[in-house]
Amino acid sequence: MQDNRPKNLSEVVAEGYNFQIEDYIKQGWQVFKDNAALFITTTVCYIVVLIVIGGIDQATGGGDQRGGSGISGLLQFFIRVPLEAGFYIIAIKTFKGQARSFGDFFKGFERYIQLVAASIVSAIFILIGLILCIIPGIYLAVSYTLVIPLILDRNLSFWEAMETSRQLVTKKWLSWFVLSILVGVINILGVLACGFGVLVSLPLSYAIWIAAYKDVAGLKYGSTQEGL
Repeated sequence: MQDNRPKNLSEVVAEGYNFQIEDYIKQGWQVFKDNAALFITTTVCYIVVLIVIGGIDQATGGGDQRGGSGISGLLQFFIRVPLEAGFYIIAIKTFKGQARSFGDFFKGFERYIQLVAASIVSAIFILIGLILCIIPGIYLAVSYTLVIPLILDRNLSFWEAMETSRQLVTKKWLSWFVLSILVGVINILGVLACGFGVLVSLPLSYAIWIAAYKDVAGLKYGSTQEGL
């Protein structure tokens, strides 16, 4: 695998970087294989949690035939974000050569406020961009790809992570856009594979993103104050 050492992000923004889509997919697949049992277990847990929360409206009589509304929809949003961070954490620790465990799946809650704030603010900005002219919304949606990895690995605040992600991704925006499409296709194929393919495609997606992040920014080692 490539050099994992953390890079000076200001220098990366100023000087640019190479972007190797095929390498990121290969590395992501290797990370998945190295953690297949753990990733499948955490994905099942993730899906079960969302399903259970999704049933709250029906259980309390507050749902409708469309589902995913009311209390359950709100809870899913606030629980989903830190759980998804768990997939990133497992991938990061794999590249760092650190031991992984099921407990890593819940470590996103340690950065809960920053993760949720980033998700809310970025979603608002993307929505505004889509309403204004669609293209700005698409630009921001891709530009915020690295927000969660930056919060987790560099211990940045949500706003610092959003701005840093936007600056980094903008240097190779089209390449990130292409990778986003490919990751989307992988997840669609996972759904089409009788749904069970999601157990592979979902964690594989996060592993691919971390492979790309690692190549661009490196991974920061050290204490919790410096990241994972």
